[in-house]
Amino acid sequence: MVSSPRRSPANPTPLKFCFHCGRDTIGAPLFCNFCGRSYDVKLCPKLHANPRGTRVCSKCGSAELSTPQPRIPAWAIFLQFVFTVIGRLILLLGLIGWIVLLIEKFLFPRHPLLCFIAIVVDVAVHWWVWAEIPFYSRQQIHRWVQRSSNTGSENLPR
Repeated sequence: MVSSPRRSPANPTPLKFCFHCGRDTIGAPLFCNFCGRSYDVKLCPKLHANPRGTRVCSKCGSAELSTPQPRIPAWAIFLQFVFTVIGRLILLLGLIGWIVLLIEKFLFPRHPLLCFIAIVVDVAVHWWVWAEIPFYSRQQIHRWVQRSSNTGSENLPR
């Protein structure tokens, strides 16, 4: 797995994660600032990128190549994917549960104050969930909502 730039919700600056020392480096660097390893390639002193298995630079012939960060095991990538999917499914099921609860409270309001508290808690939970979604996913959701609202307005009669 190639270490791709990561973005956090609070800071849209790209980050690179080093799997050797476990630290993030801001921007799009060629080397980790903490341990000095390169990100998934071997670099010569002239910064030519070479695959991991090379012993000599393919462009300049230099034998001085950087040490790349360790590879991520396939099982770790699979577990990360599974836990991400499970976490998102739990959030989706929680959202569906909240919607069912609010519909029940609005259709059959036995206690108006309890209904108001449920709405406040619902807004707080949705705000927290939205803040926890990665920045890239929030951009995709925003584009999807814009696209669906644009196609819906085209079908309306004037």
